[in-house]
Amino acid sequence: MMFRNYFKIAIRHLKRHKLITVINVAGLAVGMACCMLIVLYVRNELSFDKFHRNAGDIYRVTTGFQRPSNKQIDYGSTTQFPIGPNLKSDISSIKDAVRIYYPGNTLFTVGEKKIWEENTGYADAGFFKMFDFPLLEGDPATVLKEPYSIVLSAAAANKYFGKESPVGKTIKVGNDYACTVTGVMKDMPANTELQMSMIQSYKTWVDEKIKEKWYIEREWFNFSNNFTFVQLPEHTNPRQVEAEMRSFTDRHIGPILKRIGGQFELLLQPITRAHLHPLGDRGDVDDSPMIWLYVAIAAFLVLIACINFMNLTTARAHERAKEVGLRKVMGAERKNLILQFLTESMVISVISFILALLLAALLLPAFNRITGGELRLFDSADTFIYTGLLLLVLSVGLVAGSYPALYLSGLLPVRVLKGTLITSASGVFARKGLVVSQFAVAVALIISTVVVYSQLRYWQDKNLGFDKERLVNVYLTGIDSVSEKMVLKEHLLQLPEVENASIHNMLLGDGIFNNNPVVAEGGQDREAFVAGIIESDFDLLKTMGIKLVAGRDFNPQMATDSTDAFIVNKAAARQLGLNDPIGKRIEWRPGYMNRHGTIVGMVEDFNVRNLRQAVTPVIYLVRPKETAIATLRLRPGDHVAAMKKAAAVWNQLKPDIPFNYSFVENDIAKQYASERTLGKLFGIFSGLAIFIACMGLFGLSVLISRQRTKEVGIRKVLGASVANISVLLSTDFLKLVLVGICIASPLAWYGMNKWLQHFEYRIYIQWWVYALSALAVIVIALGTVGVQAIRAALTNPVKSLRSE
Repeated sequence: MMFRNYFKIAIRHLKRHKLITVINVAGLAVGMACCMLIVLYVRNELSFDKFHRNAGDIYRVTTGFQRPSNKQIDYGSTTQFPIGPNLKSDISSIKDAVRIYYPGNTLFTVGEKKIWEENTGYADAGFFKMFDFPLLEGDPATVLKEPYSIVLSAAAANKYFGKESPVGKTIKVGNDYACTVTGVMKDMPANTELQMSMIQSYKTWVDEKIKEKWYIEREWFNFSNNFTFVQLPEHTNPRQVEAEMRSFTDRHIGPILKRIGGQFELLLQPITRAHLHPLGDRGDVDDSPMIWLYVAIAAFLVLIACINFMNLTTARAHERAKEVGLRKVMGAERKNLILQFLTESMVISVISFILALLLAALLLPAFNRITGGELRLFDSADTFIYTGLLLLVLSVGLVAGSYPALYLSGLLPVRVLKGTLITSASGVFARKGLVVSQFAVAVALIISTVVVYSQLRYWQDKNLGFDKERLVNVYLTGIDSVSEKMVLKEHLLQLPEVENASIHNMLLGDGIFNNNPVVAEGGQDREAFVAGIIESDFDLLKTMGIKLVAGRDFNPQMATDSTDAFIVNKAAARQLGLNDPIGKRIEWRPGYMNRHGTIVGMVEDFNVRNLRQAVTPVIYLVRPKETAIATLRLRPGDHVAAMKKAAAVWNQLKPDIPFNYSFVENDIAKQYASERTLGKLFGIFSGLAIFIACMGLFGLSVLISRQRTKEVGIRKVLGASVANISVLLSTDFLKLVLVGICIASPLAWYGMNKWLQHFEYRIYIQWWVYALSALAVIVIALGTVGVQAIRAALTNPVKSLRSE
């Protein structure tokens, strides 16, 4: 009965003060909706690969390599091909080991269907035993046991075979071999790092390489795109296993390390940490701070809305003072008043929550597009969501209502009923402090947004060392003959839309996949350094627009250039200790042969990988046999039409292989997808933070103007102008905003500087970032407060002073 009475009073009070109610409800609804979306996103990011039954015992093997030329250790997640099976056989505390190799774009053919697939891989036989990816058809123990067997996801099975069972049927891989479908698995969930829609047995990969005289399981220093996972027995200490792995490294890789003078180690990383630490726990990339930053943003957005409620409620203490005094005189205890005010805040919290659910549901599709996720707001089996939503309602209601309840219930009835209520200095100070904190958060978010977008623009505009415009990568997968590649190149060059063309073995924006030791001719292995090896035809530099700074380009008229010549970049020359490398002799030592040659040219450093990382030494040589990509430079014009003509040429020469290409600018842009997502989210959240803070500021200005009505009337009678009064009413709020800016600026500088430290090529935060952010906030705040200040200043003083 008592609570029903409190509820009725709360509803009446909210109806009576509609403007304040709308401000409180709208602010809390927006804050809670954002909180829901962020929590869903963060929870998904932290859930990667936790669904495996043995997730606590599964580890990814990562590596650390210290080059002999410097003290920096390069950490990575790819491993050598022989690591997996040898770890299992040599170390008894390793229960199982599984390798996964990702080949990149692969062509699959079933009948008339020819489709390029990206998310495919090869895996060892124990894959479905170690990982929990349920099979719809097939035996987990045997589906990947034999060579030339393949498992399809449900979506892939439907794509290639329709509703028929694909088990026992064949699917052609590239132009090389056919695999028998041995199983069908459920589509992999979005929250796994092992994304594959088609999995071939690892033995298939090994046997295919043996046909090419490439014995990958003997190559102890070839990392390629191979990953190794191990499962340890329960309660096994991974640090003890790492100690055993050091002896393993000495035994198998020690001879190679002695030759090149480097140091190498194998480390174990829990599979559940792989998503946020893609290069291993000690690697340069650590995305976990950003996750907790999102959590902080969610908390701040809700807190800003709660601060609005606190401020607006305590600012109306004069209006509610008589109510409190009368209730106390009538016998109400303080706890009864606290419960009443908390009931009001809970009612607002519940109403805001309902609106927040609707808002979150409407925004979720757009949020998924920005983050690239597949988040769902409701799941009938997800008790976490429902528990979290209940806690959100309760916590918001309690946080928002606690301070006003304690403050208002503590008013003395004697002072209240005498009309001598004076707001304490501590109460005013607390209210101002809350406003300052609101704008400090908003300003920090705006500064962060500007910095993120400035860094993205810097990457976009920076000279990469080559001309990326009008470049197109055409993928030559399935074309093994050098003569076929050259014929295709010549036919493409005959198109008037194609300016230049070159075939090579690198992928601009992604990196060089062949990295081997290079040393001065006759030098010791310990003097060698690892360089990226670019194998190409004679036209690479001309096509890419790479600047030659010394010597000459490769010349097809000189027979020795295809067998006895190298071009180096400046980083490689520095590594060799040569200011003028032209004419010097070096050796490339990939392990299965040594190739000697003379340096005939030196080019500027250019970024093959993204701009997060420094330029590394690169050696160029003419070796078209190992090429896999043709890069075309198009002439200015309609590039879509140009590629249609190129596709027609391809289809005429290679009708059995679908034409597959990508624009280099788009490939490079994809490398910065996470930073673009960060920028978009920061922009959205900073805008919402300002929106919520300004709503509170508007409500506060309404109440303060109402309380100062008589003062304004007296000032107008004494000759104050509208401008004078507007400035007077706005100045107090502006001071609070300026204090918020002063607090936020150094904090944002520190946080953004820490973020920028992750990148080799980065901006330095300029003064104008702070000035622009501060100006934007000041203009918005003044616009919000100014409307109410001008309205108060224009009020007829007769109305203001009528009651005096």
